[in-house]
Amino acid sequence: MFGTCGIRKIYSSYDKSEKTFTPSIALRLGLALGTVLKSKNKKVVIGRDVRTTSYAIQLAITSGLMSSGCKVFTIGVVSTPTLCMSIDYLNADCGVMITASHNPPEYIGIKLFNKGGLGFSPEQEQEVENAYQNRAFNSKGWDEQGSVAEVQRINDTHIRKILRLTKYENHAIKNRKYIIDPGNGSASIIGPKLINRMGLRYITLNSQPDGTFPGRLSEPSKKNLTDLCKFIELSKDIDVGIAFDGDADRVVFVDENGKIVEPIRVMAFLAREYVLKNYSDPSSRKELSVVTPVNSSGVIEYIMEPMGVKVHRTKVGDINVSIAMQKHGSFLGSENCGVYIFPEFSGHQGPDSLMAIAILLQYLGKYDKSFSELLSDIPEFPYIQRELHLVHDQIFGDDDYKKFAELIIPELEKAGYHNFQTNLVDGLHIRFDEGWVLIRKSGTTPIMRLTGESKTNLSETEKILNTTEKVIANLIEVKKN
Repeated sequence: MFGTCGIRKIYSSYDKSEKTFTPSIALRLGLALGTVLKSKNKKVVIGRDVRTTSYAIQLAITSGLMSSGCKVFTIGVVSTPTLCMSIDYLNADCGVMITASHNPPEYIGIKLFNKGGLGFSPEQEQEVENAYQNRAFNSKGWDEQGSVAEVQRINDTHIRKILRLTKYENHAIKNRKYIIDPGNGSASIIGPKLINRMGLRYITLNSQPDGTFPGRLSEPSKKNLTDLCKFIELSKDIDVGIAFDGDADRVVFVDENGKIVEPIRVMAFLAREYVLKNYSDPSSRKELSVVTPVNSSGVIEYIMEPMGVKVHRTKVGDINVSIAMQKHGSFLGSENCGVYIFPEFSGHQGPDSLMAIAILLQYLGKYDKSFSELLSDIPEFPYIQRELHLVHDQIFGDDDYKKFAELIIPELEKAGYHNFQTNLVDGLHIRFDEGWVLIRKSGTTPIMRLTGESKTNLSETEKILNTTEKVIANLIEVKKN
């Protein structure tokens, strides 16, 4: 039922097979979650995105939680970061975000969060799923029902907290011009309001909340941001573009030339500035670390390791990043997709795109540079991903990936690469002086993904992938093109 980021399925009003997500499933999930929380009067915060089906799911899951004795606070249409912030602000025990994030409009789902905004671990999700499947619900009688209360103006609270924690100062950025593209999602409400409170000049694109996402698809990918990038390129007077996904847990930045800035380059810049400001003595950095998934650019090691900051690699997914950050006491986490987790400045352990905006734009003003100039010394390494379609869907374990490594590394060595390190946290990640390669089977489809990066040029990245693919194709059955 649960995937890497909660539950996401196509919506249906009713489906006996449970292949889709229905209000009746949401009702049972509410009962299951209330049962797992185990105690009467537990407080749960519920937020939702702009999707046409979110409100129906909110009503159903609220009914399930109330029937198990929970006190429910509904905060309306919000971003996922706002939901994460609200849990501690409202002194709640748990948070539920009704969203399908960047998926197409016919999808709906939920994400579950603990106190502090930390996403539910796989073990916690499994506990909820077990209660759901077993139907052994802790349902209450008529005289022990829970309650529901609607909380107003939570977006304003979130903005005030961001500006306070980031110690926001206007600097010279008020003279810049920005364009905000919420993609008709949850950021349509809070995104422009934040920029306005920051005292900045801005225009908007796709800023009317609309659960059908008429302006563009919800994921802020290069393909979906074509209009935004072209507009910036042609306008000649836009300094930064800011694009969100459906629930605004992701943000992607576009420079003054209409070029998307890779999120891990932004992460590397933010991490470097944080360390230089707070740990000027290199000897004080021994315990510092950041977290990013195995599929992220090696530019983060390139910038952080010479500064004495450790980089922890984890499984793909912001929940995995958050859990690893808590385990290692890391100050920053980020993903390729535009997730930024920076608890010191957001006040919670979840992703916060709005916090990332406030911090980054301050640096833009502080250094009085264009966006491209600001990140000019953070290199962009050539990165390519390929998909191998398998004849048979199969599961690959650590032993399989170890075998792959034993055969791939000698071939990479012959190709002129040096000093290999392997990581099996999520597939097989092989890092070497000149770049890295990731071999990772999809969790939902019969596809093996090969991702490679070099520190020089695309031809070198192609060489890394060609060398790897040649070995893999001799070990597993791959469909011919």
